[in-house]
Amino acid sequence: MESNSFSIAIIARSTDRFLYFKNTLKETCQRIVSLSFDKRIEISLSEESFDLVLVDISREPAFDLQAVQHLIEYKNLKQKIFIFILNPSQESAKLQIYRLPNSQILFEPVDKFSLLTAVNTALQLSRLQNRIRVYKDILEGEQKLITYMDDLLEIEQIHQCDRFQEVKEYLLSSFVKKVELTLAVEKAFFGFFEEDGQRLVVEQKGKKKNQLERVVYFSLEKSATRALLNQNKVHIFDKADLADPLVQEMEEFLGFKIFSLLFAPVLVYHRPFGAIILINKIYRETFYENDMSFTMAAAQRIAFNIEGFLIEHQDEAAIKTFPTNLFEHDASNRYQIIKNILDTVYFGVVVFDDQSQIHFINPGATRILNVQKPVNKIHRLQDILKANIIQEITRVIKAKPLPIIRHEIQLEKRLFPNSYIGLSIYPLKLEPEKQHYIMVFSEITQTKRIQAEIIRMDRMASLGVLSAGIAHEIRNPLAGIKAMAQSLEDELENDPGKLEYISRILRQVSRLEKLLKAFFSYARPVRPDPSRCSIKKIISEVLPLIQSRFRERNVKIETEYADDLADVFVDQNQIQQVLLNLFINAIDAMPEGGNLKILARNSETVQPVIDRRNRIPTLLSDKFIEILISDTGVGMSSDILEQIFNPFFTTKSQGTGLGLSIVYQIIKEHGGQIEVRSAPGKGSTFIIFLPAV
Repeated sequence: MESNSFSIAIIARSTDRFLYFKNTLKETCQRIVSLSFDKRIEISLSEESFDLVLVDISREPAFDLQAVQHLIEYKNLKQKIFIFILNPSQESAKLQIYRLPNSQILFEPVDKFSLLTAVNTALQLSRLQNRIRVYKDILEGEQKLITYMDDLLEIEQIHQCDRFQEVKEYLLSSFVKKVELTLAVEKAFFGFFEEDGQRLVVEQKGKKKNQLERVVYFSLEKSATRALLNQNKVHIFDKADLADPLVQEMEEFLGFKIFSLLFAPVLVYHRPFGAIILINKIYRETFYENDMSFTMAAAQRIAFNIEGFLIEHQDEAAIKTFPTNLFEHDASNRYQIIKNILDTVYFGVVVFDDQSQIHFINPGATRILNVQKPVNKIHRLQDILKANIIQEITRVIKAKPLPIIRHEIQLEKRLFPNSYIGLSIYPLKLEPEKQHYIMVFSEITQTKRIQAEIIRMDRMASLGVLSAGIAHEIRNPLAGIKAMAQSLEDELENDPGKLEYISRILRQVSRLEKLLKAFFSYARPVRPDPSRCSIKKIISEVLPLIQSRFRERNVKIETEYADDLADVFVDQNQIQQVLLNLFINAIDAMPEGGNLKILARNSETVQPVIDRRNRIPTLLSDKFIEILISDTGVGMSSDILEQIFNPFFTTKSQGTGLGLSIVYQIIKEHGGQIEVRSAPGKGSTFIIFLPAV
């Protein structure tokens, strides 16, 4: 502990009492301030924030807590710790202080050891409380980035533009500046894709508004970014990746060293339109997953808004930005051309009136909503949406002025539960007596899952650091308690009565040591040492370890493996720990017996929400295997499902709440993903994605 890092205020009537406390505590904290019970105390405490306040009232027989009550409630002292020195006769003061939060009591005569112990403990606790507040602020800040992304970047400004040139101006100036500030990056660009020249065009603006300073062309022919554009993949270039030709060209253009570059494609009508390029984090060496996910979500929102803009406007300048001459026709063919485009795109477009009659719907809408009817058989909103969703849309139209931008609705689809769409509704006047609406929407389930994953990762990262700090602070005094108890055990071996007390202390210390090991397993996970393994072999080695539990609970096991099941690239010991934890949880969920089914198969088409394979540089495969662990137990409610991977959350009376948190950390470190599906009374299924060879 650094003594200079703490500040202590001592409130006492006499100088000799202050000097006694100061001399006792000078090794603990060099900055010790003397205050007395007068008016100056209020000025001193309000102007400076102390880590600890020591109040000596042992010589104040008529002390009333109201004399210092208002001091404790100062804004800068509300969370600080107060230590009160009392004499044993002050029963009234003791009862008053006992009810105060963050307060401790020491009785006269106070020996040096007791005082040092109390002050050291209080200062350690004060430091931990400060850290908790810092981590809480960081966590809230990261969550707000995603929640308020549209407000931060003003993406909805695209709909206020009248010409596509204004959209370009927004992307080249306002948007990139806001990204730089929001994500704390050294430089941000928006590059437009030119298919003919296989290049990105970056227009650099001058100091005056809308003044074009220069246009720079970056070739994509030999760059990995060309494939990223085609596949719509976000990528972080750092270390060896910085040898990419595009990165080298950018470095030469900027005139400074690039340590990390984030590339996020923007596709409009499923064609490469441009890319968001971020260069060098200001406060870190490289970009992290939260930067990647935020930029990915921003790219999707830009694409969604540009597509909506192009539906609203028939701007020739906008048309020319796309590598097609479809629009170079006369007005008589314009409707058919637009209809052909709307039949091709993946987002949904529905034109309906205030009587719920549908006048136009494109195939993309039926695909997103999982409607089995052909388009020509759909006539009313009831044919594609459930009654509660129609009521929600009607309510929003009545409650908000048009246009309604980016409203989210959760769908209850038969094949895809927990799906979300993001929709916008615009007014359309076709007939004098009816009001018509254009509803444009796309599925945002993946974006919602990414947001939830980011929030969970940030929360777990912050709590991990906090857990490590708490565990570290507890471990040292715990070791001292254990050593002293063992010494007493040797001295009292002839006194069975007292020896039993010592044995109880040692048992509780051992229990705390196990808990600390769990803390460290969560807070500081060991990086995996992956190798080629058979998941079938790993499971077959875990099941015998708990065979007796299966028999006791009358649980039947069923295993199923795909014939062509690929090997996995994992740390065998860590994955055994994951499976053992999940199997034990499944047994606990079936107190009356039941069935446990384990299924392993290849999953080449399904990818994790956030691809973390770059954590394992030697992993080059794009393949994953999928492991499903299903039980017929009591199941879980939606409230519990949202929290099961949170540290210290448990539904078991004897649980620590760290088991599934450690499972989540291990899977994350392997570049995989874990999900859970469950409902009360219908059992649970844990789904694990692991990288295959």
